[in-house]
Amino acid sequence: LTKDEVERLRQDAEVHAEEDRKTREAAEVRNAADNLAYQCEKQLAELGEKLSPEQKQGIENAIKEVREKLNGTDVDAIKKATEDLQSRFQGISAELYKQAASQKPGPQPGDVPPGQSGSAGTGASKPDDNVVDADFEVVDDDKKKS
Repeated sequence: LTKDEVERLRQDAEVHAEEDRKTREAAEVRNAADNLAYQCEKQLAELGEKLSPEQKQGIENAIKEVREKLNGTDVDAIKKATEDLQSRFQGISAELYKQAASQKPGPQPGDVPPGQSGSAGTGASKPDDNVVDADFEVVDDDKKKS
């Protein structure tokens, strides 16, 4: 390429840099929104019976809103719908986490985790007596064939 062609291409790239940035941002926003909608649909299917009908309907409506906005080209509307879905789902997830924590008692004093002896809390562990230390030599099959 000549110097003039290189300069023209460089200027052309500078002119379109902002347009390229906006296109990339739009693609990233669309991908993130689609991924979030998919993940929420998947979680909704798994947690459906643990949610109240109102919670389930709220998430389904938010997913539907994201899917509708993805059919358009308004990046700001997609961002807003995605943020709404994310905040709704995080609220429900936090509520489910609290419910699960209150139903599942923690370890009680004196409980011994699996795989440990009854003397919990001593901090010392018994070394394994079956350790074998050995030297070895790598034999290369290719050298034998030559």
